[in-house]
Amino acid sequence: CSLAEHHALTTGGDSIVFIDDLNLHKSLWDVTTQFLVQVYGEDAVVAADLQGSGSSEMRGYFSGLIQRSARFNLAKGGGSVTLILLSTLPGDEDQVDGNNGDEEEPTFDPSDFENMPEKIKARISMLVKAKVPLTPTNLKKIQIPLPSTSDAENAKRLALQHVEDLISMSDGQIWLDDALAKSGRSPPLDPSRSITRVGVGADTVSCRADAPALRSVVGSLRFEFQQAMDVMDTATTSSIVGNKRQVQRRDAFLLAMHQESNQRRKLSHECIALLAASRGHLDAVLADGGLAGTDQGRDAIDGLIEYVESNASGAVTEIESSLDLSNEGKSLLEDAIASYFSKGN
Repeated sequence: CSLAEHHALTTGGDSIVFIDDLNLHKSLWDVTTQFLVQVYGEDAVVAADLQGSGSSEMRGYFSGLIQRSARFNLAKGGGSVTLILLSTLPGDEDQVDGNNGDEEEPTFDPSDFENMPEKIKARISMLVKAKVPLTPTNLKKIQIPLPSTSDAENAKRLALQHVEDLISMSDGQIWLDDALAKSGRSPPLDPSRSITRVGVGADTVSCRADAPALRSVVGSLRFEFQQAMDVMDTATTSSIVGNKRQVQRRDAFLLAMHQESNQRRKLSHECIALLAASRGHLDAVLADGGLAGTDQGRDAIDGLIEYVESNASGAVTEIESSLDLSNEGKSLLEDAIASYFSKGN
């Protein structure tokens, strides 16, 4: 990092640094933490970690590295330093490989996750509302540890918490999957778990990736994407036809989220398009060939947004001013969306 900073500051050039095994940093943290536990005890050192709370000390430890990335102003040469951090998760393959395919998978109850961190319990609640079975296979797809007390599962849970802390400090992540690599995909990139937060976040008032309004309309979006990816990657042609609805929902969300290069979209516009996709209103557009990236698909979304802005302006204003969406506001948006498509648009 020091060499990269020197290059950026002295030449105004752009540098990129690869940390090819961030787990070594985590191992150093673990060794020092274990020593402190021996001296002061678990309650004084790692109680928050075991309960799923964020560790401010760990965040501070990693932020010292992550914050070396920067875009320098012109007074300092205008160069930049970009960091690519590589990390792995333990236990991915062990979560579901124990099932040989001949036995029916167990289905967990929401109460089995009572001792899990609040973030995981919130995700479990979303799956339950979407009527998704809490099976080991489904939980693995979205990286939720199994509700057991084994050392392997505890290590998995703490590792996931560690990775989530890293993600929360970064500008996004690229997720590479062993299963995709074994299937022959190169690179084995999982788009449903690879995201970017460049240009959005808590310090961006006009468009927040974590806004309550956005969360209220996306529901189990990540899981539905993963299900559709499974169908497309591993199914035969006949079974893809049988799972047409799942693939269609994926295409509807892709259409709702599609943006051209350098195109900016308001938070309220995102909510309108995603709500239309989740309610099935974009299915007819897809059936007529209006896929993401086509002129027909783009015209349908632009016309929808313009119509809803005019006919549900109160809900649109609510989203832009509060970043939230009440039940009444959502009903207004749903009525306007339904009205738009009922007119044959």
